[in-house]
Amino acid sequence: MMKRTLLAVVPLLVTAGSGCALSPPFRSGGPAMSHEGIQVAVTRQRCDQVEEPDEYRDDLVETTLEVQVRNPTPAPLTVHRDAFRLLGAEGTALRTQTWGAADPMTIAPGASATFQLRFMGRGGVECGAEMLLDADAGLALPAGPVKVASVRLVPSGA
Repeated sequence: MMKRTLLAVVPLLVTAGSGCALSPPFRSGGPAMSHEGIQVAVTRQRCDQVEEPDEYRDDLVETTLEVQVRNPTPAPLTVHRDAFRLLGAEGTALRTQTWGAADPMTIAPGASATFQLRFMGRGGVECGAEMLLDADAGLALPAGPVKVASVRLVPSGA
């Protein structure tokens, strides 16, 4: 009897956590643009924060960002999703924990691509505070790396 109950509950927990929709950020600084005209924007997001009553400012925060990259150049753009960082207060820099992020993706000339990045950490990043999505060394043209400013956002539903 106990095995049946656990098997019935586990799929519900998995569905509840992963089936929630993304929504637009509460506030966004808009897309960041490079000198070459490449744009990086956060179009939708989800931020969940689990308060830890015994540990002040050590809440578990999970943030999923939908990122859109536009490549108006005549060359293919390589995106290294594992190089993106989510920056918070006090210099916190979270690495993405997105499955498959280590596999580079290519955006054709004149095209755009949308993908999701998932970040998780304790302390330094809060759902009610400003965050920065930093592409770091995550964008490259055949001529070399592309420098783009960080995208500023405050998650909605914080």
